[in-house]
Amino acid sequence: MNLQNKEELFDNIAKNFDYLIPRDVETIFLLLNLQSKIENKEIDDIFSQKDFEDAVDEVGLMLKRERGIQKENISKRLSQHFYTTLKLSEEYRYELTVFAKDFTKLLLNEVSPNYENLELVHTFRRTLPVQDDDVTSIDKLNYWFAHHYSSSKKFIHAHTDNLQRFVDKKVSELRVLLKPNVDNPKEMITQFLIIFEQLGKQTEGITHALNFKQEIIDKLKYSEATFKDKREDWEQYDRIYNEVITFFENIDSRVLSINDKIQQARTRLKSLYDNLRYKQQYKLRIEKFLLLLLKGSKTVDILNKQDKKIVLPSSVVKKEIVYHRDKFYFPPIIDFAEYHKMESPFYQEDEEFKRLSEEDKIKQLARQENTIKWMDNIRGEIEQGRQVVFEQWMDKIVRIEDNLEVPIDVCFGIIDEYKNRDDVQLDIDKTLIMPLSSNVALWKLKITPKES
Repeated sequence: MNLQNKEELFDNIAKNFDYLIPRDVETIFLLLNLQSKIENKEIDDIFSQKDFEDAVDEVGLMLKRERGIQKENISKRLSQHFYTTLKLSEEYRYELTVFAKDFTKLLLNEVSPNYENLELVHTFRRTLPVQDDDVTSIDKLNYWFAHHYSSSKKFIHAHTDNLQRFVDKKVSELRVLLKPNVDNPKEMITQFLIIFEQLGKQTEGITHALNFKQEIIDKLKYSEATFKDKREDWEQYDRIYNEVITFFENIDSRVLSINDKIQQARTRLKSLYDNLRYKQQYKLRIEKFLLLLLKGSKTVDILNKQDKKIVLPSSVVKKEIVYHRDKFYFPPIIDFAEYHKMESPFYQEDEEFKRLSEEDKIKQLARQENTIKWMDNIRGEIEQGRQVVFEQWMDKIVRIEDNLEVPIDVCFGIIDEYKNRDDVQLDIDKTLIMPLSSNVALWKLKITPKES
């Protein structure tokens, strides 16, 4: 959509906004009332003028409008986009538009979603899948994307939106249970457990439905060769494929997030439920014990005294808790008679090992410096267009360096540097000559610069 078309579209929406989106509650309630009557078979899909007026009167009573609702005004507002007029015989009748039906369904599903009837598996199996004929041309693929994928995407998104909103609402209500003085918390927890069990099954159903996604992705992936001939077709295919991949990744992450919230809430609820159950058991035992004391205890007179004392039932044994007032102002010496102070041993560094380590590091540094020096010499020969026979360089390096490490490092370094160069030819003869004249077998390596 270019900028000019976008501005024209927005301008048309601004001019017709009052007719597209009713901003008064009477109009919205009337649409909901008509749609519910049609679904309940109280009126026909194509209803009469009387059916319309009765629905308006019902909305007026519902909203307690004393003066009623102006039927002509509300009919005029709805006639633009929400119903069409048909003439049957001598009578005019009305029918809700697709826009009106979708509008009311969105409102109802947003306020009171029905999870049990949302069959996502059916959507994946019947509406969303890519058929073999859908990938034979870019036009058919665009048709699948516009009419099958887009509608299924809206349905799946709406389902996960409602589910996530409902979970968030119940999790926020769950915090009320943690507050004191909650009326009948055990019953509330039981209800919450049932709700979250159902939600867990619902997310499990979504997860099972998402198992069909791989079949769709594979079908699109395997058909990419069909759209490589034309650049325009390939760009459209690539856009559709990336859109589908992004959509499924988004749904996967949202389902995982919802499932995590449900599992955390269920764990929290069960812990709270167990805590309340133990508290209730303790409370019941205390009540039974107090009732036993009230019924079984007696008051008796104390001999030679005017006071009375309470005698507990015979089944209750009186126990006294031993209590001493003594205090220790310092720790008893006998308890700490044996005391051993632990001292860490003195750390002694191995000077010989330290010296050898430093010498080894110096040798490695010198070996690296000498390797770089010899590679620079060989690199200079190659850059000047001269052939390099490494057998000759090998003898020279061994003679001067008096070791094998440096020439071996130089050999592998030169091979690694020039193996992918196009301006030189690298020849390596791995044939061994028998008998070997020394205890070192060297591949015959030649590097020949190519003429430019």
